[in-house]
Amino acid sequence: MTEADKFNAVKDATVAIGLTNKDTKDVISSFGTGFFIGGEYIVSSAHIFSQCIKYNAQYKDKNRGMEGIYSAFNITTKGDQLELNTYHIIKAIRLPPVKEVTGFTGPVDLDIGIGKLDRHSGNFLHIKEPTKLKLYDEIAICGYPSGRISLVLYRNKLEDGMGIHLRPIIQFGRIAGLMPYDDSNNPWGIQTDIVAMGGSSGSPIMDPSSGEVIGMAQQVIATMTTVDKDGMPSNLYELTKGPLYGIAPIGLAYGVTNQILSPLTNISKNYFEKGLPPDFLFENTGIIELF
Repeated sequence: MTEADKFNAVKDATVAIGLTNKDTKDVISSFGTGFFIGGEYIVSSAHIFSQCIKYNAQYKDKNRGMEGIYSAFNITTKGDQLELNTYHIIKAIRLPPVKEVTGFTGPVDLDIGIGKLDRHSGNFLHIKEPTKLKLYDEIAICGYPSGRISLVLYRNKLEDGMGIHLRPIIQFGRIAGLMPYDDSNNPWGIQTDIVAMGGSSGSPIMDPSSGEVIGMAQQVIATMTTVDKDGMPSNLYELTKGPLYGIAPIGLAYGVTNQILSPLTNISKNYFEKGLPPDFLFENTGIIELF
């Protein structure tokens, strides 16, 4: 398999997570990234599924009860042909907190979500068996930074959409830090030097030599932003009576490692097919069913 083939396979197994119109099946918006882990199962950050619920309620209010369907979508390639694939996310859950994480006292909620799809996907990513991760090793992230904005192509200043690009991008970097500490034999968290933003949550972090998953991006170290008088239209400056300040959802991506992710394939099958609780890593406090 060539380098291009390997990363194309990763892209085929990575999806945008969001809403499609129940009646027209058109893509409404996306809020983050997820990836297939085999069969009908998908993994992402739990807060992405929660965003879907929040914006679906707003969509109903704004469009007089019109409903969105919780969906995962991407475009795959077969030769010169492009195929739009839309999967209905039938159920989504938030896993209980991890029982014990070095560096913390008591259980920790690591924001992990699993979804069950309406049909099987032949594309999925292998989660690498937990091994010692090394500081400064090369990594890659595949996802949809900036969510819906990264998907929509505009043709004029009025922002009339001319189409939607549903192919994720791959970014390269290195392991910048591990949690709870850099030399940990079983690190539960990974800090990267890759710049990500809202929409990158749920992106698989991979070993670029094999294409296997070694982590999942969930958050960024957000940056403070300031727009002063010289960077603002005069009427806006007068309206705000001064400069604008805020926190931008852009920064260095971090998340959980395969130490936490490796049991998720079995957990998905056991829960959705047999109703069994998660394995020994997680608290026995009950799964939160999101939808």
